[in-house]
Amino acid sequence: MVAAPARPFYDGGVRSRIAPLSLPTLALATLAGCAHTAAPPADSVVVSADVGPPDVLAAWSVYGLALAAEADKTGTDDFGTEVTARGVLADTWKETQAGKHLADAYLDLLVAVRDAGFMREYVLAYLASPGWTLSGDDLARLEVDKWSSWAAAHLPKDHRALTPVTVRVEGRQPAPIPGADLPAPGEIDLAHTPCANLQPAIDRALGTWDREERALHRMPLSIPLAKQVLPTLAKLSRDSRARRDGVVLVSPMALEVVFDAGFCAVDRGDWAAAEKLLRHAVALSPAAANVRGELVQTLIMQKRPDDADAELDVALEFADSDCQRAMLWRKRGYILFDRGKLVDSYRAYARSLDFDPGNELARSEMGLIVATLRRAGTYDQKVLAPLVAPASGKMRVTNCPR
Repeated sequence: MVAAPARPFYDGGVRSRIAPLSLPTLALATLAGCAHTAAPPADSVVVSADVGPPDVLAAWSVYGLALAAEADKTGTDDFGTEVTARGVLADTWKETQAGKHLADAYLDLLVAVRDAGFMREYVLAYLASPGWTLSGDDLARLEVDKWSSWAAAHLPKDHRALTPVTVRVEGRQPAPIPGADLPAPGEIDLAHTPCANLQPAIDRALGTWDREERALHRMPLSIPLAKQVLPTLAKLSRDSRARRDGVVLVSPMALEVVFDAGFCAVDRGDWAAAEKLLRHAVALSPAAANVRGELVQTLIMQKRPDDADAELDVALEFADSDCQRAMLWRKRGYILFDRGKLVDSYRAYARSLDFDPGNELARSEMGLIVATLRRAGTYDQKVLAPLVAPASGKMRVTNCPR
């Protein structure tokens, strides 16, 4: 199954003391630093009372008003709503700082993001939420490579977006999330239950998602990890359908259901069905290297090394862990061995050991290649040094989370 998110989409929640502020009296109340405890009215902006001093509280209150105003235009929260409100927040804080010696760690960073021109990328990197939509023009305007370089130089690795504000506007609905009614994580548990026992539940869930997906007007993306959002959108910025129709972020469970169906097709040896389902899963989450790795395996089993190699190149581009990189290089070693390119196969397995040094499978295959070359009389120590096995007890096999 697809791995549980290391960092899921941020839910925007702040669980602490709050100061409820009604929309008509918002500015006066925040500037005064009031902190009421009564239940907020139907139309209100609720700001965390411990967010900081009055100037910081006032800036976040303006953000809440901007968020409410933008949402009121469309009737829902969306990507554009958040981009506008965060921009207003950064501008408000920058103006507040003028002539004063004020500092706030988060707001200072947000001003730097705004000044660098990366608010759109920032919002997607740290705040993307299922239900959001992006137009083709939104995709075309993203500068993911430039943002990545800038963020690496200016933002701490553990940076998280803050949202100490809750907006309540009567009649405003949260963005609908396609796939929200699919089985919750764990309800289809392939790790502990055989595919044959779960197939009826998988088929029902797959049918539900197929009907919902056909009704969508935008290209659906089911992205389990927040760090995969921008790489996925960067790849799709050149996709003709995505540029024409735009995209919608759907529930991560859509990917889970389709991937589980493909996994079970592999389990029963139905390679054609497995390929179709896994290509569907890849389309839902193009940057999920583990999902594409399963597609590679399916193509290998169908004796289609050229197709497998093409998918493997893309999977390696998006691999975001040493475990994934090692697994994918082992697949490349297998493909090359099958092609009869034993020296290149050995080197591919050796490359996998750069990421998983003690992997027993890779070392076993390398030993087999050396033995095969020696039997054939084609072993050349200058080209291929002998395999030196690790000390006893040092071998390990790494299984990447699905």
